[in-house]
Formats: sequence, C-alpha cells, structure tokens
Amino acid sequence: MSPLLSPVSPELDDAHFALLGHYAKHLGRAPKAIRFASQTGERRSRQKGHGMEMLELRAYQASDDLRHIDWRVTARTGQAHTRLYAQENDHQRLLLMDLSNSAYFGTRHTFISTRLIQLAGLIAWRAKQQGDTLSYRLTFGKEDHASNRSNTLPTLLTQLKNASYIHNRNHPNNNNSVWSNTLLTHKTHNKDVIILTDKQYWDDSEESALMQLAQHNSVHWIQIIDSNAFNLPPGQYQMADETGVKQVTISKQSMQRAKDSFFSQNTQMRKKLSSLGIRYQAFDLTESPDKIARYLLSQGALH
Repeated sequence: MSPLLSPVSPELDDAHFALLGHYAKHLGRAPKAIRFASQTGERRSRQKGHGMEMLELRAYQASDDLRHIDWRVTARTGQAHTRLYAQENDHQRLLLMDLSNSAYFGTRHTFISTRLIQLAGLIAWRAKQQGDTLSYRLTFGKEDHASNRSNTLPTLLTQLKNASYIHNRNHPNNNNSVWSNTLLTHKTHNKDVIILTDKQYWDDSEESALMQLAQHNSVHWIQIIDSNAFNLPPGQYQMADETGVKQVTISKQSMQRAKDSFFSQNTQMRKKLSSLGIRYQAFDLTESPDKIARYLLSQGALH
C-alpha cells in the first residue's frame, strides 16, 4: 500500500516529508487554466525567469516583434511566422491550514489531520520546486504560525511535523478562523489561496473577512471527510479528547443523529462558500494526498 495513503504513523517524521518532496516533483504539469484577474484593476506584475510562455504560432504581422520570428517554420513554408507569447508571472499563493482537535481522528489509513498536513507539505514542496512565492498561516492545538517570507521551507516543514503530533487534540479549538484577525490575509490580493480545514462553521465577523479574501483572490477550500466514521457498528468505544479518554456508547440512533448533524452543517457551509465564489471540494480519507494535489493542479491553484 502507498506510504502516502497509509503512513506508518499519523505523526509524520522527516523521512515522510522528504518523500512528499519526491511526490510533489512528479505531480505532472498543470493544464492551461484561466488565471485569476481582479475586478479592481490590480494585476500581477512580477515576472518569473524569462517571463514568457508560448501560446501559438501564426503568420507574421507588421506589429510583431522581429525577435519572435520562427525562422525554421518561415524557411519551410516560405512565409514569415512568429511565435506569440504570454507573460508568465510569479505564481503567488497563500496556504491556510486550520485543524480542530476533532481532526485528529480517523477510522482508516490515517487521521484527517495527517491527510491535510500531507497535502500542505506537497503544496510547500511544489511551490519551492516551481520557484513560486508561498505565504502561509497554520493554526493547530495551542500554536499559530505565519510567514510571508521566501525560503522558509525547512521552517514550514518543521511546523507541519509539529502539527501532526497527536497531543494537539488535547487542546480546545481555536475560536478564530485561520483567515481572520491577521494582516497576512487582510492584505492578500491577486493570490491563489488554499484553505485546508475540518471546520464547518464561522461567525458573522469571520464571514466578512472570508468575503473580503474571496473578493480579491481565487480561493480553494479543501475538506477531508471520513465517511466510514458514520458506519461504525453499535457498541462501546474508547474516545480521546481534551478532557482525556472516556467510553462512548454508540447506537444506531446516535450514529444517525451525528451523521445528519454533520451533513446538515456541511450543506450550509457549501452553500455559503458557493455564494462567496469559493471553489469547494471534499475528498474522502481514502484518497491519497497526491491525487488531491493533482486536483489543485487542474484548478490552477498549483503550478
């Protein structure tokens, strides 16, 4: 079985994060996608490398740059042809990961928290490999980390490793959403924003901050769901939370109530995200993180 799908432990080590770097390198190429453009007239202007990406080859026109004439095609056809290029900008993205104590749970393969952390690691490695700019904010347990500096991959991977530790579920949930109450998100414009969280609700002030983020950026929301959690057979289970380990009795009725409550909240969340223009996608815990990363690649969230 794939070491990404079912890691040896939900607590990830340095070797696993190195493996994520290998998988990130072999995700493939993103299909050409419509890049996000602000309605307020803001444009991305930082050029990356040569700054040019060829779009097509066509017959030469008087306004074309002579440096872009394709002399081989011109010689073969007897008619001047020129290459059309599009400016390739520095791809800037913001990674937001927010884990509640409930995320440190899973019935198959690994924990929901681990899957989200793996995906964050793939995103971090991919940005480094492509030379893209990556800002981030991570909230888990009692910790809150953020950075908008370049060359922070080792620090980010260390923080992600710390996020995978199970003791983080012993702390109450952070009341504030990862996108609110921070200058990092308040000043974010013209970026691909990737939100990784198991949380499904927020208050009015947090919704206002999320609306502002979606107005100025292309926002992608990824959720991991353990569908098998609602199919456990009736019986007694030992469950751990911030108060310790206790026995929980599960009946068919209590399981159905929990399932109905979860999916009711989920439906409301999806409607809110859709109204804000946020792209939402849920994946089951049985999906490998590299498959989820390829989805983000297909959506233009990764380069």
